[in-house]
Amino acid sequence: MTSPPDLTIITISTNELFRLRDCLPSVPAAAGALRIEHVVIDNASIDGTSLFVASQFPSVTLLRNERKTGFATNNNLAINRTDSRYVLLLNPDTVLTPGSLEKIVRYCDDHSDVGAASCKLVNPDGSLQHNVRRFPTLLAVMLRWAQFERFHPNSKILRDYLLSDWDHNSERDIDWAIGAFLLVRRQVIAAVGPLDAAYDPLYYEDIDWCFRIKQNGWKIRFVPGVQIIHHYHRESARGIFNKMTYIHFRNIVRFLVRRWRAERHREHSAG
Repeated sequence: MTSPPDLTIITISTNELFRLRDCLPSVPAAAGALRIEHVVIDNASIDGTSLFVASQFPSVTLLRNERKTGFATNNNLAINRTDSRYVLLLNPDTVLTPGSLEKIVRYCDDHSDVGAASCKLVNPDGSLQHNVRRFPTLLAVMLRWAQFERFHPNSKILRDYLLSDWDHNSERDIDWAIGAFLLVRRQVIAAVGPLDAAYDPLYYEDIDWCFRIKQNGWKIRFVPGVQIIHHYHRESARGIFNKMTYIHFRNIVRFLVRRWRAERHREHSAG
């Protein structure tokens, strides 16, 4: 009987063929000696994504949606089809560095209390991205929406939320990491469940997942010895009031209510 892969990589592409051209070729060298499977979900693209993946990367498992579905639903589709030891959520707008996947999997193998992990993300020019943060409060999120840091760059609330006073060069336990690169142990998924599709089409499903992972006693670790490139953009930043902003706010409320209920339950259990 063939052993399950070490790692399943899940990449969702919605008309992002131009990003896949750089992302997919970077995976083999990043995997090193790992046994991997890479699942690419073509989320109803019209840019030739499926043809490109099928013709240029035949070892990749290609799934195609006839209609667009959300981030959580797509990832869960791949999670439920696989049995690897680890699952990695990987955005198509990333470029992996040689050995990066092998390093972070080996790190988790050596730290059995780590349920999920992320790495250092940098912009194409090498500048740091703040991809790990504390769990949000409504005040911190509203201040960010109002671009409060432009006028008050030393705001303690935002510095604490964004971990701005930390240079991101040391390993540490974190609250959450964005789903552009998030490695999760299969054992953890079995315990806490997959991503919550109630957050579809996107936003806060990665925060919610990390929250549930920590609620179940697992650590989430930032591993700066692993670094990748991420072409980051914020959909909700394209206007103050638009559909994505509404979805973002709706999901903030959903998460904050879930967190409040979990903390109340813990307090009652402790009492």
